[in-house]
Amino acid sequence: MDRRWPHDRPHDRWPHDTVDVLGVRVSRIDVAQLRSFVAAAVKERAKLTITFANPDYVRKAQRDHALRDLMNGFDLNLPDGWGVVLAAKVFGRPVPGRMANDDLTDDLFGQPAEEGWRVFLFGNAPGVAEQAAENVRKWYPGLAVAGTLHGHWADEDGRLPAKTAERLVAEINDASPDVLHVGLGTPLQQRFVSEYRDRLTAPVILTCGAYFEHLAERRDYYPAWVLKLRVGFLYRLAREPRRLWRRYTIELGSYLARVLLHRVRHGKNPAA
Repeated sequence: MDRRWPHDRPHDRWPHDTVDVLGVRVSRIDVAQLRSFVAAAVKERAKLTITFANPDYVRKAQRDHALRDLMNGFDLNLPDGWGVVLAAKVFGRPVPGRMANDDLTDDLFGQPAEEGWRVFLFGNAPGVAEQAAENVRKWYPGLAVAGTLHGHWADEDGRLPAKTAERLVAEINDASPDVLHVGLGTPLQQRFVSEYRDRLTAPVILTCGAYFEHLAERRDYYPAWVLKLRVGFLYRLAREPRRLWRRYTIELGSYLARVLLHRVRHGKNPAA
């Protein structure tokens, strides 16, 4: 079922069209609207939380309703991966295109550089955020990086201890960023943002998974031909076969089968 989801929560100030992809609401916005939302949030100091829906997260959210609710609790759920873009089209409510972190680098850092906003990079292994920050400063002259923190703070249960999280929130707030990138992996990053969104002073908060690793390597993580052919998943599989083979074979096949089965059983989403 498709909804506009305009005021499901008291803090939702960002009404927009969405498509329901197997229970996860995916935002049907383009880059121009995203930039407009971000600019308004920074100017008005209004909270805007953004996460990304890829086939792996959607598949997991089908089984884990807590993860589904975490993802649907964000103001924007951008389509990360052609599998989600394809699903939206199959369901009759296409999105403008893929909007993964890698696709938005010029917007996520170019816009702050143009506007004089401060960004903070929190997450990934020790040293990665620092290298990513060094690179984005080079690529976007004038960009103000308010600070960096690595993301290896979880306990053996995969959670951030409360005292640790409170210290991290205080350190981030002391840096006074306008845009905060959180790369802790799913679902830890979504849980952190959801639990501390009202205590974090940054108006714009985005989750970003392993994005800093890409930025620490080079600006265009995916070569142009990979993006043109829409085979980013094959490119990543070739680079990290041991870690990703199951996700991009068995699990991706399972996801696509569920999309097609849902389409057969329920038809297209009704127009908003």
